Amino acid sequence: MKTKTIIVLIFLLISICNYSQIKNFKEIEKYVKEVPESETLDVKTLALYLKKNAKTKTEILARIYIWIAENIEYDWDAYQNNKQIDVSAIATLESRKSVCSGYANLFKAICDNARIKCAVIVGYAKGYSYKEERLKETNHAWNAVKLYEKWELIDVTWARGAILANEGEVEFLNTRYFLDDPNDFILEHLPQDEVWQLLDNEISIDTFFSEEMEIKRLMRNSESIEGIEEGTDN
Repeated sequence: MKTKTIIVLIFLLISICNYSQIKNFKEIEKYVKEVPESETLDVKTLALYLKKNAKTKTEILARIYIWIAENIEYDWDAYQNNKQIDVSAIATLESRKSVCSGYANLFKAICDNARIKCAVIVGYAKGYSYKEERLKETNHAWNAVKLYEKWELIDVTWARGAILANEGEVEFLNTRYFLDDPNDFILEHLPQDEVWQLLDNEISIDTFFSEEMEIKRLMRNSESIEGIEEGTDN
């Protein structure tokens, strides 16, 4: 029992250290921007290149996260007009455009080829079109990855953020949804399967859409925007 506890603690420390080492994504972003086009033509080739010479699984995941954010355009036409499109990993990579399901499927496919366990999660999300009212059906997809014997949460669709500034809309790499704390992630994401909340005490759908949760969500978003405007966001 004592040995098992020590092993778990070691995995936890490795995870914390690895994440802290890539808090500044600048170097990884530089590596990703220099990926040759010839290495991005199929999922397996891309996965092997993003995995190449990486020191940790966390670094591999960060490369995948950033590459998708930098190279896959959100298909606003399909989203706003409710168009049915092919959201498979292959189609998303080939077209370089998709909606959340395509992003999540591509992320999983690359992880699979990089030998990192990954799942696609479907659920409710308070994103771009959320009007502070209870959603009648699921509207989003994201991922969970198993990192050092622990499941972590990632939303690569929201990796490319945007804020309104004096000069207009400014895009930025949003690292908030990379291995996000489940206690924060739950403010905007409610999985259909409560197991994927990754919380000690799961919340109900009523709680998710409650006024209390909405206040917490808005407070967190406000703090994030202030950090970006002040140049403190990673």
